[in-house]
Amino acid sequence: QDNGFEQFIINYCNEKLQQIFILMTLKEEQEEYVREGIQWTPVEFFDNSIICNLIENSKCGILAMLDEECLRPGVVNEDTFLTKLNQLFATHKHYESKETQNARHVMDASLLPQCFRIHHYAGKVTYNVTGFIEKNNDLLFRDLSQAMWATRHALLRSLFPEGDPQKVSLKLPPTAGFQFKASVATLMKNLYSKNPNYIRCIKPNETKTAMLFTPELVLAQVRYLGLMENVRVRR
Repeated sequence: QDNGFEQFIINYCNEKLQQIFILMTLKEEQEEYVREGIQWTPVEFFDNSIICNLIENSKCGILAMLDEECLRPGVVNEDTFLTKLNQLFATHKHYESKETQNARHVMDASLLPQCFRIHHYAGKVTYNVTGFIEKNNDLLFRDLSQAMWATRHALLRSLFPEGDPQKVSLKLPPTAGFQFKASVATLMKNLYSKNPNYIRCIKPNETKTAMLFTPELVLAQVRYLGLMENVRVRR
């Protein structure tokens, strides 16, 4: 299944939530055992920071490259964006495209030329870059912003400060990806400052059938969610 920009953003958020779960329940918990001098056999776990960095690195992450293409003057399209990703992540073990597959002599007909694939903590996901640039730009016409600003409704006015004719700015508006990344960073900071409890939901089967338990499906989720490692640490 090909996924678009929206699913890419959703999966990025899921990756960050998994990262903070790993940090707070596996990494820091074991570090505390060591500080307290408790006899402890370290529990190894997969640190998905490498995937988060692939997406959010401020200089050469996928979101940064998408913003760079959106803000670049001249003819911009998804082909140039994908070409740049292929060049940057040609050897990245969590990134895959038709071009990188060819370089690695891997034949996979399911990966189309306009797609790239990320090996997320929960498995491989294929993204179709069609529409990425348009959706990331998320441009709201100035006249619509000004119309919202001109309304007598206080909430609407507060939502469209860029519509104020006294504050006309030549600065380009932030992209959808930039705004979402900032929101995720705020969420992570908030969660990290608290002592959160976690509820891990496991899908029992793929058909939404009552009283049906598929062992292979459940085992896969238990593994990629890091629940086995978490139980060992908590034991």
